[in-house]
Amino acid sequence: MQGMKMKLYYIACATVLTVFAGCYDDEGNYDYHALDDVRIDTVQTGMQSEYALMRFDTLRLQPKIYFNGLLVTAAEQAPLSYLWTIYSAVSGVSGSTVIDTLGTSRELQSVISRTGGNYYVQLTVTNRNDGVQQYFRVPVSVSEVFDGGWMVFYERADRPGYSDLALVYNKWTKLNVNYNRFYTQLYEVTNGEPLRGRPVRCLDIAVSLASGNNYVGLCTDETLVGVSENNIERALTFADFFHEAPASEKPVWYGQHGSGVMSGQSSEVLINDNHIYTNTYSFSATEGRTTRFGVAKFDDGIGQLAPWNAEVPNTLNYGVVVYDQTYQRFRYAGYNEAQLQEFGEQDMEVAAFDVNNTGMQLLMGDWGRGTSQAVSLRPYDYLLMSKGAERYLAVANFSSTAPQSTNIGVALYPLDGLCPDIQQATSLSASHVGSFVYYAATDKVYNFAYDSGKPATVAWQSPEEGDIVTCVRIMKYYHGTVYGYGLVPRSDNLVHIATWNEEKREGHLYQYLINPASGILNTTSSFDYPIPGRVKDMAWKFSMQ
Repeated sequence: MQGMKMKLYYIACATVLTVFAGCYDDEGNYDYHALDDVRIDTVQTGMQSEYALMRFDTLRLQPKIYFNGLLVTAAEQAPLSYLWTIYSAVSGVSGSTVIDTLGTSRELQSVISRTGGNYYVQLTVTNRNDGVQQYFRVPVSVSEVFDGGWMVFYERADRPGYSDLALVYNKWTKLNVNYNRFYTQLYEVTNGEPLRGRPVRCLDIAVSLASGNNYVGLCTDETLVGVSENNIERALTFADFFHEAPASEKPVWYGQHGSGVMSGQSSEVLINDNHIYTNTYSFSATEGRTTRFGVAKFDDGIGQLAPWNAEVPNTLNYGVVVYDQTYQRFRYAGYNEAQLQEFGEQDMEVAAFDVNNTGMQLLMGDWGRGTSQAVSLRPYDYLLMSKGAERYLAVANFSSTAPQSTNIGVALYPLDGLCPDIQQATSLSASHVGSFVYYAATDKVYNFAYDSGKPATVAWQSPEEGDIVTCVRIMKYYHGTVYGYGLVPRSDNLVHIATWNEEKREGHLYQYLINPASGILNTTSSFDYPIPGRVKDMAWKFSMQ
């Protein structure tokens, strides 16, 4: 009986469903079609199973794409979209989640700017008709190349008020290389944005012989950052330089003090908001920086400070030497001392000028030829100074004197009448070997042999109309050991000249070999590079090669 009831129930349900089905009018439009065949083929394309590149090398990939059996050779042949991306091959905490787009064409030709590491480069082919995607990926390992070279610090032409860094590698700027590499906008490419502020100084301070333990200081008029020497990644913010950072970020100068030879004698120097900070460190074979800027030097009655410090004293008599523009005098703080002091009384029958009362403004300076060379680096400071409309080249010995020495002012050369365009000088570079200085003015670089008594001569003139020379630097390095043992390529024998064209908004860098004794340029060969901005400073990037 129970079984009969169940059977009647199923029959009733089936009848109801049949009734409803009869009432339903199926108006669906079913247009079935076979899926398109999209295939990515790398056979006989010359493509590798994996790639190893230097950072900023160009990666070229040309896979064959087939659509319904036909090789695609033009964009209009098939309804396909292409997307090339790069992402980290490392997952987990240590991996990056950033995915960058490299291209949107069938073939890839892209500069790989990711920092050193292991990545996947992936091609995604999308059929626009149905959204179906096909994928191809290849492993790519990227190595850093930033272990030396020539740094160029410039204000961006496309972003006035922001700074960036270029780096040059060639046989003159890096030992034992036979290639020519040139990178621009390294700071933005690496850190995602340009550096705020106009450039003041770029400086690579050698703290350690071990690769990766040093950083490059980039100082603008708005901040100071430290970037890693291997990949230009921001490692230190302004606050990271200090035990307790000052409230305002107003740097006017970032330098160093000491020749690096005497352990514990060298220090970083920062002039920020008219206060002086130093950071004493010891040069090490293995250890990196462990110290920071402390409190500002006590400056009893100091006036407006010039953007300058004496960088290469080879003595423990000084911890820092600066210049007071307001009272027109040099001041020093002793080694590891906090008080700025005046120098001893000068013997004006011997000294060329009084360092305690120069009567002049300091415009710019550089270290150059002194009492000795090689490892015992003891250069003099060569300073372009003004007294009203008059210009002078002042030479001071802060390298081997003591604060009580009576003849620190070594020489004073009147420049008016001998140095054309000296009123328009924009940059100064002193030779450490020859008795000459270069100064940049208008579109020229002048060579002034200060001991000769003869007028300055034009050493170089820009080949481009409308250019002005913004920076000139001779190849050298402050560290006595690094410098003296020949680790600086083309030391004293290479000049770097940067120009700017305001109308075109274009910069340029020229490099020439020079006679280190006379400063005469060898114009038979040169390197030149376009710079996307106005160059303020240039310097050698330290490398133990």
